[in-house]
Amino acid sequence: MVLTAVNVRLWLLAGPLNLLLLGVAVLDAARLPRRAGFTARRDLPHPLSLGAEQLVLIGVRNSAAAGFEAVVADHAPAGLRPTAREVRGRFDERGELIVEYGCRPPRRGAFRFGPLDLRCWRPSGFWMRQVRIPIPEEAAVYPDVLAIRRYQLTLRRGMPFRPGQRRARPPGAATSFAGLRDYLPGDDFRRIHWKATARRDQPVTIELEAERGQQVMLLLDCGRLMTAPAGVLTKLDHAVNAALLLGWLAQQQGDRVGLLAFTDQVDQYLAPQRGPAQMNRLNEVLYAVRPQYIEPDFGEAFGLVARRVTRRSLVVVLTDVLDPGASHDLVLQALWLSRRHLVLVVAMEDPALIAARDAPVDRSGRAYEWAAAEELLSARRQSFEQLRRGGVLGLDVAAGGLSPALVERYLELKERALL
Repeated sequence: MVLTAVNVRLWLLAGPLNLLLLGVAVLDAARLPRRAGFTARRDLPHPLSLGAEQLVLIGVRNSAAAGFEAVVADHAPAGLRPTAREVRGRFDERGELIVEYGCRPPRRGAFRFGPLDLRCWRPSGFWMRQVRIPIPEEAAVYPDVLAIRRYQLTLRRGMPFRPGQRRARPPGAATSFAGLRDYLPGDDFRRIHWKATARRDQPVTIELEAERGQQVMLLLDCGRLMTAPAGVLTKLDHAVNAALLLGWLAQQQGDRVGLLAFTDQVDQYLAPQRGPAQMNRLNEVLYAVRPQYIEPDFGEAFGLVARRVTRRSLVVVLTDVLDPGASHDLVLQALWLSRRHLVLVVAMEDPALIAARDAPVDRSGRAYEWAAAEELLSARRQSFEQLRRGGVLGLDVAAGGLSPALVERYLELKERALL
């Protein structure tokens, strides 16, 4: 067409050229895969775990789309925090496409996935096919069940739950008889079984283990202070994840596990039991609990435990601790309950408060921030000191490390036979 400026007769070639291009475009469009030929499937983790990074797989099939480039956009709920809005891939020679994207749910509850949008094209083609495939699906975000699987894996491999953690058997720990074995260098001479040694004519020692068949009561504060964010999750969600992991571990140790969730009243109560059915009930209750902007009534919750749990138990209180004045009711009730049970008060440090204390003081305004943060943390330590003097155990850790720290403390208490 540009050459028609030299010779007007060249316009005679423009018509056939346009017809040729039109024919190529029509042929290319006819070779596009039909809309009705697409089938899709979404593979979700069941259930989704709160606060854990997980993958969602998308599979699309159409034999006519073999070799096509594609972009997939899944209508995932925004509440699941999907990592990608669109994912690019390529259909293989069989016409199958598999792509994935991540999600990290920041809250528990039910969610609904919508349809799938697919756009595909031939690398050297003119046209693009876009289809919407209806694959609605329900999903539920439960407490972090993946933490249990990770813990099972570390147990099989003989590794600590978190790097750097090591547990040593303290003196006087584990007084329950587990069996006999050959004496090894370094074993305590007091553990030698002299009758078995005489029969076998070689040293035999007694194998001990932590006592089984004990009780663990989890008290979950769902009040105002637990609504505060601690990283991606709220403090209550961190406590829910830790409670589920501790409940599972206690079941594996042969202990009975119970749960009490409370605000200004007792919202949920599970009597201590053992077995898979109890773990299912525990998971369902933890799935349903929600924080409320209400001051918790520790007297009501601790009083119910005192009335219904008559056998001495480990009572783990997952809550938040402030200065002695604000935490007076918690301290008073915990000291009262510790006369019958072994009470462990667990609280999470505020990440923003820790950051304000640890940041360098490089200006005058930072000095005031540091002083305010240190004053709040000092008042918090005073509350824990009051609990300690009264015989109540305390655990104050960063929210992100709550689960492993709570597991370690529970195992330590079991090994020291404090319960």
